[in-house]
Amino acid sequence: MKEADRKTIEVFGMPGIVLMETAGLRVAEFIFTKMPKKSQVVVLAGHGNNGGDGLVTARLLKKAGYKVSLWCAAKPGSYRAEAAVNEKYIKESAFPLQYISGSADLDSLQDDLKCADLVIDALLGIGVDREVTGYTAELIDAVNNCSAPVLSVDIPSGVNADTGAVMGCAVKADWTVTFASPKLGLFLHPGAGLAGQIIVADINVPDSLLDEEIVTLVTASFVRDILPDRPVDAHKGSVGRVLIVAGSPGMTGAAMLTAESALTAGAGLVYLAVPESICPALEAKMMEVIIVPLPEEEKGIISPEAAEIIIEKAGQCDALAIGPGLDTGDVTSVLLNKLVQLSPVPMILDAGALAALGKKMNMLRSARYLPVITPHPGEMARMTGVSAGQVQSSRLDVAMNNTRLWECIIMLKGPNTIVASPDGSAFINPTGNQSLSTAGSGDLLTGLVTSFIAQGIPSDRAAAAGAFMHGLAGDLVPPGRGHMAREVLANYKAAFQYLEQCDEHYEGNPYLKKIRPV
Repeated sequence: MKEADRKTIEVFGMPGIVLMETAGLRVAEFIFTKMPKKSQVVVLAGHGNNGGDGLVTARLLKKAGYKVSLWCAAKPGSYRAEAAVNEKYIKESAFPLQYISGSADLDSLQDDLKCADLVIDALLGIGVDREVTGYTAELIDAVNNCSAPVLSVDIPSGVNADTGAVMGCAVKADWTVTFASPKLGLFLHPGAGLAGQIIVADINVPDSLLDEEIVTLVTASFVRDILPDRPVDAHKGSVGRVLIVAGSPGMTGAAMLTAESALTAGAGLVYLAVPESICPALEAKMMEVIIVPLPEEEKGIISPEAAEIIIEKAGQCDALAIGPGLDTGDVTSVLLNKLVQLSPVPMILDAGALAALGKKMNMLRSARYLPVITPHPGEMARMTGVSAGQVQSSRLDVAMNNTRLWECIIMLKGPNTIVASPDGSAFINPTGNQSLSTAGSGDLLTGLVTSFIAQGIPSDRAAAAGAFMHGLAGDLVPPGRGHMAREVLANYKAAFQYLEQCDEHYEGNPYLKKIRPV
């Protein structure tokens, strides 16, 4: 973003003062839609360009009739470049400007915060790369402890814009108005949990400077554009055939959820290949799915000899999923080795398949098509030999580094699921909430992604679109506890309808993390 700003000024000739004015205007415009005139607004402006944006916002709000208290966390005259121009303008306009030089000024600031209807955080911006300490940390604590809603300018102060890490302490915002393009730190936790609703504001940075980014935030329009049309003469054989290898005693539910998800996501035919001993239970419960019995090594464990049957059946399908509810022992590992090497169609490996792989991830390099693997943080930790905490603290790097190492597409599940490919590209998904943290949710996601692959979507985009739609279905679940995976599955149809309706609130603001039900 810094480089895009520089090129906008130096190459395209847009003066920096215009960019800053536009940024402040966009923040003010958003506030006009949220807060009535005469509201009491406290603006905290840091010493850099982010603080300059805050100065512009304060000036525009005051002119519009808001009651504004402006506090600068910088020494008088210490602003540089465009921010200095705005400081001088404000001073010459007799705007009541107050400077915070240390902890002693906090008492007066806190008196203002007690009366505030809104607090604007323009303290630190996207340049934070070290721990926040001293009175700046005290200012952040004061903001977090006040009762007024908080709007952060570009990014909550204290959040690292590249990693989402909290640099000692950080502002917890209700809204973040970020400029030109979303920042990684707004969608990587813990920073993602502090951003509130995210609004991306156009400040006239040329699109060509933003298109170079290799990490893509998945949006409703992205998913709509890649979903294939269903022509009027479509039939069950023309809209995708899925084969799922899954299940074991006590784990028939995982197989069922995966198969039903694949059907609901649009596949015309779904074959569910399971150990022959559990076929009667599944046939009694499933009407639309075709059950394929597989020979067993022992009861509930698919024999490696079943590889021939699976490969033959896969040749009649468009995508293969392996793993939900599957036994995780050595016998499955032998079977998996054969399937990875011989599968004639793209495949997705989940759950039991990942456990059976263990740390033998180089096995994936022998696949004809790039496999998709779908680890949650614990599974990723086992496969890489690090802790789950280490995975979570650097999710994007972990996914992008290992996708090259293993030659597969990694779908690292969790809040803001990441999809990374060996070519260096990645997707971040903004949808989903706590309703997805329940048994069976991952099985639904596997079925959804496999269905998309079978319908002709490239595997990496199918994974990204699948994460978006699965998260959207979760967002449409009523808030609160007590939800099960089947309720998320029941919302898939509503999620597809929501996507097609082009709701203005969501489509005009595709980065919002909270989605309003239809």
